Amino acid sequence: MISRRAQENIVVLLLLAFFVAVFVTSLGFSPRARLVPVPISVLAILLLLVQLFWQNFRPADELNVDLLDVLTARSSTAGVTTDRTESKEKKTAAEEQEEEAASWKRVAIAIGFVALLVALTLALGPIPAIFVFTFGYFMLSGHYPLFKAAIYTIVFTLAVYLLFMVALNIQPYHGYLKPLVDYLRQL
Repeated sequence: MISRRAQENIVVLLLLAFFVAVFVTSLGFSPRARLVPVPISVLAILLLLVQLFWQNFRPADELNVDLLDVLTARSSTAGVTTDRTESKEKKTAAEEQEEEAASWKRVAIAIGFVALLVALTLALGPIPAIFVFTFGYFMLSGHYPLFKAAIYTIVFTLAVYLLFMVALNIQPYHGYLKPLVDYLRQL
């Protein structure tokens, strides 16, 4: 049986091979056509190399991170156990049922986040949606106080704007509410 770390290494290496193939293939495109796949593949390759290094040179107990715990702002120790089989044996049926209900609640919250971001993007366009969503997430989750949340939101939104609208020269989608905004500007 293959260890979990070996399985994770295989997945990372397959993804790495895929993004290297995307990078090499996109070099044959015209300069304008490779504006999107080259930066995305390079960024993915760098992140995968960091992931590969991280999962092979860190202790195994530091690698147990539950992304849903991070996204839904639960405590950092809630998703980390050193011996999962031992902790499962000690749980009663009521505790397991409660944990399963909490797990579904976290999944529903994560799906809600994605649905909210998609709805904001369709209604407002990507740049205002990113700003509203990021600021709202930081404030509602309590990750940062108001001033820090505003600074991080502005920096993140500005970085996305500069990357896509300025550097890649992509024309933004203005959302379904653009005709209403244009009408209100004329008044």
